[in-house]
Amino acid sequence: MHEYAQDAMTYVRAYGRPDLFVTFTCNPTWEEIKELLFDGQSSSDRHDIIARVFKQKLKSLMDFIVIYCIFGETRCWIYSIEW
Repeated sequence: MHEYAQDAMTYVRAYGRPDLFVTFTCNPTWEEIKELLFDGQSSSDRHDIIARVFKQKLKSLMDFIVIYCIFGETRCWIYSIEW
């Protein structure tokens, strides 16, 4: 975690202060998760499914922000995943 903080400070020195701080939370009742569970299972039984679906949705969010430039041009970005 210390390395991520150092990387973030390096980006701040090179590109200036960040404009956005976005929080993205996993929802265990997403349809993509529910449809992959077996009968009688809850989402807390399958951490692998939750992690995979979260990563896919995070990639979609980052693509939406960076590639489609919904907040304007993106010069630099960094993210951290906390469990």
